[in-house]
Amino acid sequence: MAPSRKAFSVAAALVALLGLIAGRPDAATSAQRSSATPQPKELLAAAVEADDHVSYTGTLTTVLYGRDRADSTVVRVDHKAPQSWRIWYVAPADAYGRMIISNESLTYQYEAQTAKVFRNQWVQSAPAIIESVNVAQVDKNYSFRLGALTMVAGRPARVLELVSKHTGALAERMWTDEKTKLPLRRENYHADGTIASKTGFDNIKIVTNLPKELFDLAVPSGMTLVPGAAYGRSTSDVNTLISSAKFKFANPTYLPYGFTLQKGSVDTHEGVETVQLVYSDGIQSFSLFENPTGQLPSFDQSAPKQIKIGDKDGESAYVGGDALISWNANGLNLTMVGDLTPKELATIGASIAP
Repeated sequence: MAPSRKAFSVAAALVALLGLIAGRPDAATSAQRSSATPQPKELLAAAVEADDHVSYTGTLTTVLYGRDRADSTVVRVDHKAPQSWRIWYVAPADAYGRMIISNESLTYQYEAQTAKVFRNQWVQSAPAIIESVNVAQVDKNYSFRLGALTMVAGRPARVLELVSKHTGALAERMWTDEKTKLPLRRENYHADGTIASKTGFDNIKIVTNLPKELFDLAVPSGMTLVPGAAYGRSTSDVNTLISSAKFKFANPTYLPYGFTLQKGSVDTHEGVETVQLVYSDGIQSFSLFENPTGQLPSFDQSAPKQIKIGDKDGESAYVGGDALISWNANGLNLTMVGDLTPKELATIGASIAP
């Protein structure tokens, strides 16, 4: 029942930045303009951390693009810095009324139609606009391009583009609020240049405080609490994962340029133990799931296509804007999902030998 996602800042110097002062600028004005223009890397770092100290309320629209369809959600977001969140779903119709309240440690998803409260991880429920990035890794793998001021949701915002140093392709475009550095809009792109997703505020109001009662984590009378998956502690040490899992799993011996293991965990859901490994280059990412069922997952949104993963037969599909491939090998089911294409995922998958 948890949302799939897969998932971030007017200006006092606006007149000077837009060059609206008549006449030839003097040295002091030029220095002010220069100091007011942020450095791209520092702007990205500020955007990642902005919601830790900025409270706001607003309406956020997110669109995930598949190969033959697009799925959108509209939510009302109330955020009290640093870690209190209330997210109310306005659209689509089958999600209307869903409520998520979180302090980033404990997250409850309220489903009024079924009278259930699901306890989830925050990463499953967080709005895509605040999706965190590893700034140092982004700096290693991507070039920064800083654009001009523009308007987003009625606020001055600066455009920041991230371009792959390996392929030269635009991977992400972000608009950050000129005053608070909050991300106001984000667009992510596939390697072929097509858009993968976009998320942005239709309206946003920066506030100094919000009522404490908005963020109370409680199970109302008449509703049932449903525990989520038993998530293990995340680690980047594969040997720790090997000792934690009850079955033997394998990790890729090939990764695309710039990708590294970010974290892994051993989880149990509905009695099935699953190892999850998360890889990223700072912007793009994919997850590898392995479990001992030897069963392919069901594809509810689209009919899967056949795909070869090395010498194994598998299936591929686009789910929620992400590519997914799945295959069985030596009694294990292996499923990969992420920002890459099915062909790219299959190349990585062919290097896995369980």
